[in-house]
Amino acid sequence: MNCPTAVALVSLAAAAQAQQSNQPGTKWSDDQLRQAVELARVGRKLTPKSWPNGARVAVCLSFDTDTEAPLLRDGTTSPTTLSASDFGAESGIHRIVDMLDRYQVPATFFMTGVDAMLHPDMLAAIMKSGRNEVGVHGWIHEFPPRLAEGEEERLLDRAIDYLTKATGKRPAGYRAPSWAFSNVTLDLIRKKGFLYDSSLQALDEPYEIRSRGENTGLVELAIDWTLTETPYLGQNGHMPSPELLYQLYRGEFDGAYREGTTFILTLHPYLSGHRAPMEHLEAFVKYMKSKPGVWFATCAQVAEYVKNAAGKK
Repeated sequence: MNCPTAVALVSLAAAAQAQQSNQPGTKWSDDQLRQAVELARVGRKLTPKSWPNGARVAVCLSFDTDTEAPLLRDGTTSPTTLSASDFGAESGIHRIVDMLDRYQVPATFFMTGVDAMLHPDMLAAIMKSGRNEVGVHGWIHEFPPRLAEGEEERLLDRAIDYLTKATGKRPAGYRAPSWAFSNVTLDLIRKKGFLYDSSLQALDEPYEIRSRGENTGLVELAIDWTLTETPYLGQNGHMPSPELLYQLYRGEFDGAYREGTTFILTLHPYLSGHRAPMEHLEAFVKYMKSKPGVWFATCAQVAEYVKNAAGKK
């Protein structure tokens, strides 16, 4: 019979060895550590001296449509599971677009090629007013860091081609699925000629991405897990009241208003398109509209403005 103490010691040693193997950075050199963070860094801050028409803040309402694509990516075919995401296309998107139309404000919708293919009516509803922007969110909400070499570019090209044909306009912006860059994502979106990215989180104001010591010319409209509802609402969320969530959003907007920079909110129609969140979203838009000097714009409009303003300095 094994001695319990010996078994416990062996288990502790195995756990310690496993923990050590999961911490490769502890053995990296100074140069390796620097190289690891040099791929996508903060370059020039791009908040302009003034916004159009003397506005004090630029507001981008953005939506990652995320209907069935992330589930289909993983091979999920359960009708019950798929229906929860289908809600975003069937109900949520129409409530959101109707609200945007009532207040005459634009928004940017980051969409996968698969969601656009499965839901042409959703895409048509987004485009109907002529105010909204459609950006690229991958082909099937693929997770870039886990793709084989060459696969990320193939899927990105497929998404760009499909959305360009479906909308009649090549998308200007990119938001990585799951907000996750691989080691080649930045190189690819530069290669494809995007005006801006909206996946990184280093600042809460616009900035130019710097990569490997080089200014890329690519505008970053940074996002943040604070300013999205997925950690709070839905199946795995821990905040049952959207009222609390919108208190947080209002505080973030008020701070951006004081600082004279940008407020970028990222929501998902399959979550925020439900009745209670929509009530608070509409009240929040009404609140922002009540403040003097608020410029509601698409992400592309903001990116173009800050890039042109930086070029004049």
